Amino acid sequence: MGIVSGLIFTEPCANNTLMSFLQAVYGSQYYEISKKGRDGAKGRFNGNIFLAVFVILIIITTIAVIITLSPGASQSFERMATGISGGSSGKATGQLLTIPLAAICYLIIANTIGSKKNYDRIIERFNNLPDEEKNKANKKVLVPFFMVLILFFVVLMSSVLDN
Repeated sequence: MGIVSGLIFTEPCANNTLMSFLQAVYGSQYYEISKKGRDGAKGRFNGNIFLAVFVILIIITTIAVIITLSPGASQSFERMATGISGGSSGKATGQLLTIPLAAICYLIIANTIGSKKNYDRIIERFNNLPDEEKNKANKKVLVPFFMVLILFFVVLMSSVLDN
């Protein structure tokens, strides 16, 4: 198992103390919703939305890094964006590209790692974790998310300051 897949799909240890990223994503949603007495199954939808947004953020950050580091890639991307937008505003083009990308990401996630079967398996393992580990789930999810978000803004600001 690779490093990335090991971090995401880690199997729990014999004493059930190791939480994977997916257990943290879905488990934190399940835990918060069920703690309020509501249907914990809604955590699957919330987890799938979060993962879709996270994937899109990673894609956009990767593109921003490539554009910032490579002048040729920047020019190619600019030509492609102009061709797609047909001269309309950047906001309209962003919405035109992001909404279908979000839908595609969500559908892929909801039918693969976020399927009902996988969600139930992940939640079962999450529920077997000690409470102190369950309480760390939000931190385990938010730290990588904010690291990518900060990287995105740093790259964005550095490209703005270069111009």
